[in-house]
Amino acid sequence: MEIDERTFRTTIGLFATGVTVVSAEADTKIYGMTANSVTSVSLNPPLLLVCVDRRAHMARAITEAGRFAVSILRDDQEAVSRCFAGQAGPAIQPTFTALGSAHRLDDCMAAIACVTDQVLDGGDHIIVLAHVEALWKAEEIGSALLYFGGRYRQVAP
Repeated sequence: MEIDERTFRTTIGLFATGVTVVSAEADTKIYGMTANSVTSVSLNPPLLLVCVDRRAHMARAITEAGRFAVSILRDDQEAVSRCFAGQAGPAIQPTFTALGSAHRLDDCMAAIACVTDQVLDGGDHIIVLAHVEALWKAEEIGSALLYFGGRYRQVAP
């Protein structure tokens, strides 16, 4: 059976995911991208993976830095997600704070700092397997920003 990219994308889009911003520092600049392809891999040792389009600036930033942070977004941060996805919208001036040896978004629900262990081939993406080195969560967590069926969603009470 031949599977075309569009059908695969719309089908996998029916799997609801949280929305994050992955950030890494390269050339003294912090790069960021919106990502929903983030997965916990192991509790012991704590491992996480993130998938990045190999053509994206972020692929180079993560591989050069050897470390990155994953900032988990709240349901009121759709504009932040769109900004880091390169979509037009209101002007966002994100700021970052050190977390472990990486930098997280200041205004996020939670964050995970990671050190790269392996970079694997994943077709048109790279798969970055990393050790978790630090965790942070806001005092008031709120609700998660979700992505489902090609649209941003919120958790219903």
